[in-house]
Amino acid sequence: MPDITIPDGYLQDAQGRLVPLANIRPHELQRDQLVRDLVGRVLATQAQLAILKRDLLADVAAHIQLVAEGYGVQVSGTTGSLSLTSFDGRLKIERDQADRVQVGEQIQAAEALIREILDEILEPTARAIVDRAFRRNRKTGELSVARLVDLVSVEIDDDRWRRAVQAIRDSLQAVGTVTYFRAYQRQSADEAWEQIPLDFSAIRPAPEGAK
Repeated sequence: MPDITIPDGYLQDAQGRLVPLANIRPHELQRDQLVRDLVGRVLATQAQLAILKRDLLADVAAHIQLVAEGYGVQVSGTTGSLSLTSFDGRLKIERDQADRVQVGEQIQAAEALIREILDEILEPTARAIVDRAFRRNRKTGELSVARLVDLVSVEIDDDRWRRAVQAIRDSLQAVGTVTYFRAYQRQSADEAWEQIPLDFSAIRPAPEGAK
């Protein structure tokens, strides 16, 4: 739906209609304002995280280049997984790079072959792995790449199975690289690392009055 100019004294509803403020109940107006404020703050935080990731990528790459110069070589510093630890051993940052994999159309042939022989698989562990690998996400309808990779390691003496495994291998296609950063801290160098969470659900709310 294209954006429209909303005149003063109106709000646009979910069907795109202009509704006079006088016709909207007070608690609905309050909820609308609350949601807009909260989402605005979340978007602002997302923008800050995007800047943080940009800076992490650049700063780590610059450090690697500086170290390489000490050995008389030039490197890009932007590729590969690595770990950097503070001098006192209490802080650590990890850069992890992994291929972004998508599942191609060959998976349809693999699934058809495996469904054909699923009832004939007698070994319980192998059957469980096979059955789980082709359970689709209820929300997205997608298959799990990790489970498909596990499935390829299962050995079953059946020509249909071998063809299915080959179809799975052919279906898994690298379409790019994704870079993750993880930060860790600990109280002393002989304690276990604790990851500093950026996952919203894993962060504890700050105490009242904290800034």
